[in-house]
Amino acid sequence: MVPVGVVPALALLLGASCALVTDRVALPAWLPGALTLAGWMAWSVRRTPHTIAIVAGGFFCASAALGLDARHAALDTPLRAVLDREFGGFALETSGPGGRHDPLRVRARLVEDAAREEGFVGLRAIVTAVARGDQWHPASGGVTFAVGGTVAAAHVEQWRAGRTVELFATFRRPARYLNEGVPDFERQLALDGTTLFGSIKSALLVDVVAQGTVVEETAARIRHHVRRTIEHRLGSYDPVSAAIVTAVLIGDRTGLPDPVRLRLQAAGTYHVIAISGGNIAILAALIVGSLLLCGIGGRPSAWVTLLLLVTYAQVVTTSTSVWRATLMAVIYFAARVLDHRSPPWQAMAIAAALVVCLRPLEVRDAGFLLTFGATAALLEAARRVSRSTLRHRAAVWLVGSLAASIAVELALLPVNASVFSRVTGAGLVLNLIAVPLMALVQLGGIIVVLFDRLGLVAAPAAWTAHAAVTALVESARLVETAPWLTMRVPPPGLVLVAIYYLALAVGLAGRGWRRAGGVVTLATAAVAMVSGQPAGWLHADRRPGVLMITAFDVGQGDSTLIQFPTRSTLLVDTGGIPFGGGSFDVGARVLAPALWARGLRRLDALLLTHGDPDHIGGAGALITDFAPSRVWEGIPAPEHAALTAVRDRAADAGARIERRQAGEMLTIGGARLRVLHPPAADWERRRVRNDDSVVLEVVYGDVAVLLPGDIGAAVERGLAAQLTPARVRVLKVAHHGSRTSTSRELVERWRPQIAIISAGRGNTFGHPAPEVLRRLESVGATIYRTDLHGQIRIETDGHRVHVHTYVGGST
Repeated sequence: MVPVGVVPALALLLGASCALVTDRVALPAWLPGALTLAGWMAWSVRRTPHTIAIVAGGFFCASAALGLDARHAALDTPLRAVLDREFGGFALETSGPGGRHDPLRVRARLVEDAAREEGFVGLRAIVTAVARGDQWHPASGGVTFAVGGTVAAAHVEQWRAGRTVELFATFRRPARYLNEGVPDFERQLALDGTTLFGSIKSALLVDVVAQGTVVEETAARIRHHVRRTIEHRLGSYDPVSAAIVTAVLIGDRTGLPDPVRLRLQAAGTYHVIAISGGNIAILAALIVGSLLLCGIGGRPSAWVTLLLLVTYAQVVTTSTSVWRATLMAVIYFAARVLDHRSPPWQAMAIAAALVVCLRPLEVRDAGFLLTFGATAALLEAARRVSRSTLRHRAAVWLVGSLAASIAVELALLPVNASVFSRVTGAGLVLNLIAVPLMALVQLGGIIVVLFDRLGLVAAPAAWTAHAAVTALVESARLVETAPWLTMRVPPPGLVLVAIYYLALAVGLAGRGWRRAGGVVTLATAAVAMVSGQPAGWLHADRRPGVLMITAFDVGQGDSTLIQFPTRSTLLVDTGGIPFGGGSFDVGARVLAPALWARGLRRLDALLLTHGDPDHIGGAGALITDFAPSRVWEGIPAPEHAALTAVRDRAADAGARIERRQAGEMLTIGGARLRVLHPPAADWERRRVRNDDSVVLEVVYGDVAVLLPGDIGAAVERGLAAQLTPARVRVLKVAHHGSRTSTSRELVERWRPQIAIISAGRGNTFGHPAPEVLRRLESVGATIYRTDLHGQIRIETDGHRVHVHTYVGGST
């Protein structure tokens, strides 16, 4: 029998989800009353199925209303409205970066302790007011501030969660990459609580004007003690060990290096260092076990455990996974205090329902899906293993562990594919090791923190925690030894996900041929997700006789895809620097989804015009994900570390590395590809130069397209006489529209009808330069810009040209 709490919980989940994925959920004013009346009538005549359906409908409507309200509050904050009214460009529906303005004086409440980052200190805060003149005006909204300057690190301990600060900052909108298939990162951040980014030039512009509450200040002091103690005891072994133990104890992962994080994610064991249900369960077991040793059990033990878990949740960082896991544990121990024996499914359903009611936006969070999906899988696996006929303890443990690992992987396959664009089989084995290791890390860390002054106790515990961390990190190298165990995949469509879970339910609950059909359908859906299909089968862009050239929106960078009439593909550059810098991988996060949206799983060739980071920044990820058979480059720079790393990655992937030089010509699918620049090098390059960029001309029928990289005016003047005088001429403007390129000689001699500029919104270089725009306009060129129009796609049959943009549609 299905626990009674499951139906309302599912209805609440569906209602909140619908509110997030649709622009509007129409709820007539009379609907709640009608549902209440219908439910009473159905109950009075004992029509149980009708009653359940009507009650579920009521929960669905209530959850949808809560979700709509929460979404509106997150996306349309008063702070964004104030800035848009004052400076323009901050409204979510506009595509700009936000109007430039002088630093504003704002008041904000810190929601997390300050975090040291590379080159700055990060502050997460809720802005409460903005000063205009001598008056404070209410303007709330979540902001992540970056504090620059050399003295910022010295002030970190002053900026603790709960404290109120006054500061001078400029604001900007998070980066958006307007390409088909790429998520709206600005909207995602807003739903997560960060509506804008802020920049503060110096720590001297930040003043603490009010302390937090007694609870907040006490919690901050405990976190400071944990960080200092772990750094003292484990930092001498390895900074990574200290970072991971700190993450496991208080949820602070700021010290974790990106390579280690990516390795654990690829291996499917990253979840063990995030405070979640497993960590809370281990902590609860330690508390209960300690109390039993002291002779305390039953209800008193449940009371003490309940209070300590709530206290712990106040101490750790404000991660949503912490309070979700704590809530589930609190419900369990509260039931024990009341001597209520509720089935595990019931407790989980109640926890999920409470989460949705308190925070409706949680249903879109990956942690929510992973937490409850994994819990449901573990409960079902435990129920089925308990029915087995195994009697030997070792056999029960082994079968139970394998069943739990397989169940979790099956339950979360669509979640991992949708949210992380990755599926891994390594977790089936590695989680059997990672979970016990995580328990050792947590136990060792707790002992170090509690008994720091007792060296004879703290030192062995620190070594144990370090050894467990080392084993955890090194075990993740399995995916490097056997890379086929993990792969990146396109996010599956909603229909495919629905088919997968429906087949899973039928396979578990059905009998006979129904179960067999469910298993076959489940396997088919799983293969479709892992292989990235049916994206490639159903994509409509595979039209013979059409040349397609797509300029992707990669921010302040360059990346252009050429799809030849015979379906061969060439990607020119993989760049893009995130606004404000950072470790954001444009190749994995932007270009890979954009290429998947074009129905591509492989590239025939990849051309790197030159080695600037805004042109090769995403190359590593794309070589791994799309395995180009050839990588083309121009003049090499042997001492350039980034280019060397890309070449090494390409060689490891089995790609041929070829040089392209002026005078070469290739014919691909009826299109002629001419290499106009650079000539053979007569001296070894010590560094990358813009004027060494590979310049391509693509000619198809009466249409010519020029891709000049970052060359300057001097090189352009030397190439102008070589260009094909086709009837339709398309210019990919050099160097993002810099004033040093797109010379008058080139523009007036070749006279392009269409000009495409790839530049980042609000970039600090002033691209595209006003004089470049005037030169293009003077010859009648129609200008398309990725910072205004997003992705730009040109389609031609060799005679006519059609332009499609992400923002403006087709012309």
